[in-house]
Amino acid sequence: MVKTMRKWLSTAAAISLATASACPLSASAAEYLLGPQDKVRLKVYEWRASRDVIFEWTALNDTFTVGADGTLFLPFVGQIRAEGTAPADLARAIGDRLMQRMGLGREPDVAAEIAQYRPFYIVGNVKQPGEFPYRPELTVLQALGIAGGLPIREDDLSRLEREVISGQGDVGLLALNNVSLLARKARLQAELAGNDNITFPSELTDRASNETIALAMDQERKIFAIRKDSLATQLRSLHELKDFLQQELVSLEQQLTFHDKQIELIQKELAGVSNLVQKGLAVAPRELSLEGTVAQMQSERLAAETSMLRVRQEMSKTDIEILNLSNQHSSEIAESLRETQQQLNEVTSKSNTAVQLLHETQVTAPALLALRQNAAKAKPIFTIVRPKDGGTEELAALETTLIEPGDTVKVEIPLPQSGLDSLPAADASIEVDTTAVRNTN
Repeated sequence: MVKTMRKWLSTAAAISLATASACPLSASAAEYLLGPQDKVRLKVYEWRASRDVIFEWTALNDTFTVGADGTLFLPFVGQIRAEGTAPADLARAIGDRLMQRMGLGREPDVAAEIAQYRPFYIVGNVKQPGEFPYRPELTVLQALGIAGGLPIREDDLSRLEREVISGQGDVGLLALNNVSLLARKARLQAELAGNDNITFPSELTDRASNETIALAMDQERKIFAIRKDSLATQLRSLHELKDFLQQELVSLEQQLTFHDKQIELIQKELAGVSNLVQKGLAVAPRELSLEGTVAQMQSERLAAETSMLRVRQEMSKTDIEILNLSNQHSSEIAESLRETQQQLNEVTSKSNTAVQLLHETQVTAPALLALRQNAAKAKPIFTIVRPKDGGTEELAALETTLIEPGDTVKVEIPLPQSGLDSLPAADASIEVDTTAVRNTN
């Protein structure tokens, strides 16, 4: 029994030593009070004399996160308050709760350590604002280093140069798109009106010496000519088909006239032969032959009438196709014209926005950057926003001020107020004509 107790004491000492080495808390951090988002690692052991063993509470030997309500929900323990409690006090409360709930003769040995502190936040004039893990004895200056430090002016200049290049490219593309849409709109209007030539707007004709605009108008003229020839070819084919059917109809009408004359002559001959047969002056086969000839001619006449009906039907279909082709062509042009106008409106709106952004980048932003460079010697102002009693309080801070978990550090670099009045107004030289290209040569 004595040996077992010594073994247990040695084990407990080793556990305590491991716990102490794993927890990096300093003397001042030992009184750290837990709060939401803190992660607590528990180690719970119990000496069971009846079995001469050290029992490990494996369900509790884990890492738990303090909830938003400031409590922990633990197996066998249930919900227990952690917010505002030191880790050592939390360990004693857990041991006491286990002894009461599980009917133990003594409290189990519970060790509580902070596995991960709740984060702190840094915002304002830093390279990488956001949320970062806290560590004990963290100062404002160290937090600034974690966030990447203060912005470097060279980075701002490079970014502005990239934005200017990108903005100029956007404005140029929108202007080119606008030229293309204006030329297309003029071509569609000419097609819809049935004109022989395209009448381009003055926004394009006044700058016809511009290579880009001249190319856009030339392309639309070629498209206009191709589409006009294509429509004319289709209509010509349909009209030629109608003329052919008309000629076929005339031919069939002549055939009917010819058949009628033949039938009339044969019927006269048949009447004479029938009289001779009745008088015994002609043979009956001759009469039968003429009757067969009449029947055949009548059949041929009926076939000609059927062909005439078919030809008239084909002529009606051809008229419908001519009408449908013209209507479909006009409908397609009207729809394309509507879409082109909608795209023109969108391009105009985007162009206005792009010009404003380009002006902001080329004029206002560099002016502000110059003010920032003039204020390079100004020291940053640090403010800590700390949660307190369900709200927050703002505290002025220095570089050496210690930060607490959950704090938000605001970094501000003051600009000289007197220089703000000297910001340049809009420069007319940056204005871009969104209805045509001025600077594409």
